[in-house]
Amino acid sequence: MTTLLLIRHGIAEDPRPGQRDADRALTEEGWVRTRAAMKGLVARGHRPTRGFHSPYRRAAETMTCLQEAAGAFPMESRVDLRPDGQPPQVDLWLRGLTAEAGPGEVLVLIGHQPFLSDLVFHLTGRDVEVKKASCTIIQWEGGTWRFERQYQPSELRG
Repeated sequence: MTTLLLIRHGIAEDPRPGQRDADRALTEEGWVRTRAAMKGLVARGHRPTRGFHSPYRRAAETMTCLQEAAGAFPMESRVDLRPDGQPPQVDLWLRGLTAEAGPGEVLVLIGHQPFLSDLVFHLTGRDVEVKKASCTIIQWEGGTWRFERQYQPSELRG
């Protein structure tokens, strides 16, 4: 069985004139709240073995918060995790990863809206609200995706 952790980036700065969306960083509050949420996720026993994040700065910074909480694990940037990512393509890629995964593998994907809620719906048929620094947990078992639970950021920080 492979576990998939889908995490939305933390609170990011508002766009400034001339600034690319991809360059928006976490705010000071975003760093504090995201660090607390990632510590809470790890404290609940969810420790990634491999990670992937969108190439956008705020997603990479959210991954930094998770690695601070969980310790180092292999990770890489993936363009298909951007806000305009295509869930069917990501599903195929994930199925390939699960075929190669060892027992108990925990994969984390850090991305954006609307992509993450679209991905959850595509994989599980569940319509969920994906808040900043929340985590949706999905299991791959017996050749199918199964929704397990969703942690709201306030639950993780609490």
